[in-house]
Amino acid sequence: MPARTGAQYLEKLKKDRREIYLDGERIEDITVHPQLKGGAESIAHLYDLQYLHPEVMLTENENGEKVGTAFMFPKSKDDLWKLHKATKLWSEASAGIMGRSPDYLNITFACYASRTDVWDKYGESEKGKNLENYFKYIRDNDLCLTHCIVNPQVDRSVPEAQQGEGDLALHKVGETEDSIIVSGARMLGTLAPFADEMTIYPSRAGQGIRPEDSKYALMFAVPMDHPGMMLLNRDSFSKQRDLFDYPLSSRFDEQDAIVIFDNCHIPKDRVFIDGNTELYRAVTAEVNWGAYIVFQAMTRALTKLEFLFGIGHMIADMNGVNAFDHIKEKLGEIWQYKELTRTAIVSAIEGAQDNGVNGVLIPDGRPLQALRGLMPKWIPRSIELIQLIGGGGFLCTPSKKDMQGHLRPFIDKYYQARNKSALEKIKVNRLAWDFIGSDLAGRGELYERFYLIDSFRVTMDTYTNADKEVEMALVKKFLDQMVLEEEAVANGK
Repeated sequence: MPARTGAQYLEKLKKDRREIYLDGERIEDITVHPQLKGGAESIAHLYDLQYLHPEVMLTENENGEKVGTAFMFPKSKDDLWKLHKATKLWSEASAGIMGRSPDYLNITFACYASRTDVWDKYGESEKGKNLENYFKYIRDNDLCLTHCIVNPQVDRSVPEAQQGEGDLALHKVGETEDSIIVSGARMLGTLAPFADEMTIYPSRAGQGIRPEDSKYALMFAVPMDHPGMMLLNRDSFSKQRDLFDYPLSSRFDEQDAIVIFDNCHIPKDRVFIDGNTELYRAVTAEVNWGAYIVFQAMTRALTKLEFLFGIGHMIADMNGVNAFDHIKEKLGEIWQYKELTRTAIVSAIEGAQDNGVNGVLIPDGRPLQALRGLMPKWIPRSIELIQLIGGGGFLCTPSKKDMQGHLRPFIDKYYQARNKSALEKIKVNRLAWDFIGSDLAGRGELYERFYLIDSFRVTMDTYTNADKEVEMALVKKFLDQMVLEEEAVANGK
């Protein structure tokens, strides 16, 4: 089956019978539910984009069928540029709001499947073969995946395996001839209502898994309607109002969910790690997952910064405040964040190296790791700057119904801008507010603060893991010169 269209995606979603709850109600049909319909249609649009830009968004599998570019094993810098452009097109469709668009997990599993030698290394060749087969299945059926890779927040002062007497974190509770049985909960299933499959895999060097924690060392995938799996969604931020009033919230709430496994049977051919704590702790680093996924994530972040700069300039220009130095400085700061992000992505591509195993190219992780620590600060800061630029104008913007009422002549007179009509100004302000101030915007800001773990830990890791030899050699060169001078002084010279 070649890459899907939006209609094919929605048709499959409509037939799905997942156990999913929102505001106390079990949702029967996601595609028509008023609080989920907009998100489903937005994902469908991403699939349609593949056929509008096939030269960028499609590639071929070994059978010559057209599949999504995000499933590609990049073997050249041209491949990495193509992957970047495909991710950029998808991220631009939502101004970077939908952080878990399908390419995120497509790239993740392409990364894993390109390095099944790691499974061989840890004596798990059979499960590595399971992974390879699963990757081909999702690639050739163009499936949309979500993941849950963090255990619930209960008591982070103790190992996760000890929380709630070891019964809360996802763990293995039994086994049959054909399946393993798991129970427990995971978070944060972003895109869960709209995905075809749920995936479980390690995060952050195995999340503190110890050798004795084998029943928690799990990696597997199941369809979203798999028996024994329940999804509890947070409040919907999807606005049930006209696109004019909420141009983003009406379409791009990708949702987040807690997934609960209750004696859930996972078929063994869909199990990729089962109790091997060594592999669980090592696999994320050894397959170079971080470089690939941050490459995707920072492409999306670049889109967000581009949008923030564009909307900031438009607001400042229509109100005439871009003539003021302090406003220019604010806009210049956002531009700097945007350009440093773009430059880091270019550096990651141009500095890519062969993985030394099968010719797959790994983006240079150093500039990406730097961005990973800075982006949780840069995006919230840019949002703050837009708030300062727009000020009170965000708080007195008419709605579509206001525009259709008898006050329209007064609105046209008193809401006009320096260089825009009242209608144009109101559209800009409503769009900006939905990006920086609505409840969806608040979720987005929090999401970016903790995307791929928080800035504190990432920044700490960048120092801990940095190769310091070049810099130390530079310092040592000057220290050696000082030694020569010290000897000269000691010898009276």
